[in-house]
Amino acid sequence: MKRILIIAVILITGFKLNGQTVQQYTMYNLNHYIVNPAAAGNENYADIRMGYRKQWTGIDVAPSTYYVSGHTVLNRPKNYMRSAVRMSNSWGHPSRRKPTIKHAVGGVVNSSEFGAFKRLEATGSYALHLPVNGEISISMGLSAGLKSFSFDETKGDVLYSGDPIYDAYVSSGNSNRFNMNTGVYAYSDKFYIGYSAQQLIRSEIGLANLKIETGSERFQIYHYAMAGYHFDITNDIRLSPGFLLKKVGNNPLSYDINALLTYKQFLSAGLAYRSQDAVSVIFSYHINGLLKIGYSYDYNISEIRSVSSGSNELFIGVSIYSLSVKGASF
Repeated sequence: MKRILIIAVILITGFKLNGQTVQQYTMYNLNHYIVNPAAAGNENYADIRMGYRKQWTGIDVAPSTYYVSGHTVLNRPKNYMRSAVRMSNSWGHPSRRKPTIKHAVGGVVNSSEFGAFKRLEATGSYALHLPVNGEISISMGLSAGLKSFSFDETKGDVLYSGDPIYDAYVSSGNSNRFNMNTGVYAYSDKFYIGYSAQQLIRSEIGLANLKIETGSERFQIYHYAMAGYHFDITNDIRLSPGFLLKKVGNNPLSYDINALLTYKQFLSAGLAYRSQDAVSVIFSYHINGLLKIGYSYDYNISEIRSVSSGSNELFIGVSIYSLSVKGASF
């Protein structure tokens, strides 16, 4: 029991185990906002997205994570609409050819479970978008919210009654901590590049009083750097390579590399590689320009493959181009 508790604390505080973190998403490239709060409002429509990940299938206490996110531009053009079905020669975003100062808001709720431990977080964000020229904009974002950690005694077993570590967690109750994230994000129809820092407030978890050798009872700051480019091979086919660099505490730098091939902006397939951890396949399908669904499978290349058959992830996105309230469209 003690070993499981220590591993869980390492996970929820941001340290890595076998190249993974507790909130690891393969399909982050379908939702930059979950990595960088400055990406809120990068499109001129309300964007609602959900994701679920079951990590390390075959391991009973492996993490399962999910999120719901949404963001929109407050002062988007009232007459902004986009063709529901895009066909040939339709990659351009007219709204980005004459960029203006934009104000965007958003929010994310995400949850992770690892054995008897649960992590729940809710944040709200604001992003300011400034035009650089007729095609490029740069945004700055800030998010803040609460993290809650809890221990479910019904999911924890001990060999002997009276285990002091188990009793400490049972009696600890929930631990709630304030958190802040920030980021900067530059983009156009052809590229994106950004940097973000998460868990800026390095407070103690406060769940029981477990002290371990690494000192990971405090949150660790996540540093993310991301970039990607869109190559239009033909009028119907676009190739989008990208990468994500990650640095957590004193751990070595890790990276994700991915490339998606998109046909007529509704069907995508690609591959991804996570350093010393997994090779992934990614699929997504865009239905009538309004609904996007996606799936990815990670094949483990680390030592954990001996006990796990891989990780599975699902994604659903909804785009809302126009809302009406009492006959007024915005």
